[in-house]
Amino acid sequence: MAAYIEPIKTALLIFPFLALAISTIFFVYEYRKYGSFLVFRGVVLYSFVFYLLCAYLLVILPLPSRGAVAQLTGPSMELSLGASLRHFMEQTVLNIKDPSTYLPAMKQSVFLEPAFNILILIPFGVFLRYLTKLRWYQIVLASFCLSLFFELTQLTGLYFIYPRSYRLFDVNDLLHNTLGGLIGFWLEPLLTFLLPSNEKLAETAYQRGKEVTLVRRLVAFGLDWLFLGGVDILVTLGITIGTGQRTEITNTFWWYLLEVFLYFVCIPWLTNGKTLGKAIVKIQVAEVGRKRIRFTALLKRYGILYFFYGGYSHIFQGIAPFLKSENLYLIFISTGLVVFGFLITGIFFLVMVWSFLRRKRQLFYENASKTYVFSTVVPK
Repeated sequence: MAAYIEPIKTALLIFPFLALAISTIFFVYEYRKYGSFLVFRGVVLYSFVFYLLCAYLLVILPLPSRGAVAQLTGPSMELSLGASLRHFMEQTVLNIKDPSTYLPAMKQSVFLEPAFNILILIPFGVFLRYLTKLRWYQIVLASFCLSLFFELTQLTGLYFIYPRSYRLFDVNDLLHNTLGGLIGFWLEPLLTFLLPSNEKLAETAYQRGKEVTLVRRLVAFGLDWLFLGGVDILVTLGITIGTGQRTEITNTFWWYLLEVFLYFVCIPWLTNGKTLGKAIVKIQVAEVGRKRIRFTALLKRYGILYFFYGGYSHIFQGIAPFLKSENLYLIFISTGLVVFGFLITGIFFLVMVWSFLRRKRQLFYENASKTYVFSTVVPK
């Protein structure tokens, strides 16, 4: 039993980090498809991933040493279909007429091994039917493919890390695993009848997707600046490799203005209100009373937003050297500008937080530019 408990403990240690990566992917996927994120759907998916992680670790753990594997001389494959049944018939202590033999028979490896191989894929069938619209034969195929992946993992010695396989590739395991997936398909209605259907969850997600929440806008904002951060890295690497000297060009104020102008003004003007981040979460900027947003409206909208968001920090970098000046007049003016900048920036963020708490849909820079954001999600 310890050999099976250990993989689960390992999964408990690994899963939080894996879940962090998957959460980002799923978060974007949910917004991309539905325009909203349902916590319940996330919990179900994370449970599915956790189960797959545990199942995989049960297949590969405990890991032996390379030296121990190199000394193995036994067969690496069992290609005789029905061998597990023959072994059971030959070695079991079961006597159908004697109930006292039932429990001892269930403790024998000839029973536990095939039973475990069936049980391990029952949740797979349950999850797959609940999360998808796959039919029984598609679940059977998916279960067989997952089982084949597990068996090939063992046959290749964990993808050739080991000199040979340290566990047996068994066609009977393929049969038992596939049967487990099919049983899970049959059991799914009995196990999930109290849960909302996948169709109901999709309908709810689409209904929520009609609204453009501030969280959804923040996701688009983060994706846009993540993309621009990647551009900055590529430009820096390109110039550094080309010239042989490190450059700070992407940290300059004019580069910041150029990025904002090209990415948040010019591109949305050409795409009628979309950036990469907005397109991913399916939202779009529009101008009040117009079918196509004007260049001047975008310039006003993002000029106000990004001057307060990042523009003043670059201006502060230019003012900072004057704070060390010996000229008291320059120090006084510079200090005043810095204090004024901090006040304006602080008020900006307080207004944003207040709007977030009030769930106000239109923010101050949108009122000034007469623009708004709407959802482009179309329910299927």
